[in-house]
Amino acid sequence: MKSLSVVLAIVFCVGSTLALYRFPLKKSTKIHQTINENGTYEEYVQNKYNPAMANGDKTYSEKLNNVENAQYFGEISIGTPGQCFQVIFDTGSSMTWVPGEHCESAGCQRHKKFVCEKSSTCQPTEGGIGLSYGTGQMTGRVDYDKLCFGCQDETMCVEKQTFLESVQEPGPTFAAAKFDGILGMGYDTLAVKGVTTPFSKIMKDTVKCAEPVFAFYLNRQSGTGEDGGEMTLCGLDANHYQGELTYVPVSRKAYWQFTVDSIKVNAEKLSSNFQAIADTGTSLITGPKDDVDRLHKAMGTQRNPMNGQYMLDCNKLDLLPTITFTIAGKPFPLTPQQYVQKVKPIPTLDVQLCLSGFVGVDMPPQQGPMWILGDVFIGQYYTVFDQGKDRIGFAKAR
Repeated sequence: MKSLSVVLAIVFCVGSTLALYRFPLKKSTKIHQTINENGTYEEYVQNKYNPAMANGDKTYSEKLNNVENAQYFGEISIGTPGQCFQVIFDTGSSMTWVPGEHCESAGCQRHKKFVCEKSSTCQPTEGGIGLSYGTGQMTGRVDYDKLCFGCQDETMCVEKQTFLESVQEPGPTFAAAKFDGILGMGYDTLAVKGVTTPFSKIMKDTVKCAEPVFAFYLNRQSGTGEDGGEMTLCGLDANHYQGELTYVPVSRKAYWQFTVDSIKVNAEKLSSNFQAIADTGTSLITGPKDDVDRLHKAMGTQRNPMNGQYMLDCNKLDLLPTITFTIAGKPFPLTPQQYVQKVKPIPTLDVQLCLSGFVGVDMPPQQGPMWILGDVFIGQYYTVFDQGKDRIGFAKAR
């Protein structure tokens, strides 16, 4: 999820009154690598999913940018006139925030700050909310203002949207990130203090939003970071996937949670009938530690006790197994080339090391055993979030 400018393209569907609006998703630096230098990825995910920390007929497309297959983000504007920000469209949260003008944290200094006084429609409050996105507690002031998906067009806008101006952003991750803030795409029930997400508001306008869905295509082949993929609102783009979509019901309307039939290492079943979450705001795939340890044992890899992740020799990828998730009776395989990522070369080593895309994380007791299917999975499978029918769809990405 990244920087670089966003290019707006408007495509009209032939023979239809529905318009398709596209904005680039960009890539950012590897958040899991940044976190490992300042903590562990396990802590990052545990904190994000800890409820105690969470106190916290047109188709529109938001292009995503991608840097090193880690974070994918696009543009929004807030205020009148609009102030433009790069945000992660995060299906693992339901709150929206951007840096505020009074924030003095290191994470705010390298990013654009929202200035309420420059917007004729901004309604500030004295209220504050604390949120966690894995690196610690972020605190912000509650504001209300006009919010638009994209910065060059005002087709997909909502009035008086609740959002936060951050006043404190913890840890070095936000300082190093190319994105400015977060726009939550989870269910409203996950939000703090009854806040409604921007997409939930847009769905109520059936003229703008004939189909209450959004979908993600993450471009894993982009080397520049500028063409990181696309998010569509209120419709799908069949050019981004092949075959039929496989849908599975949402099992709990908070996160985008669903039931997975099984996970197999080659032909050997590792686990069955478990819960998972499709999370565009998580770079890797996480699962219960025991399951992930057994998975890596089958790979012949060793866990780094310092950061909980698994490293391996990139030259031995062909020896690694295929990992297959079965969802709604349909297999969704991941090859080693898809779930393994190269890391920065270490001068003292003669081999190029790779990082496994699987990390062991035991969720807080309130959540129970859970797998998080982050960008490593979503990058291979076009993912549809159907809020109207409370289901998630997957198909092989083109």
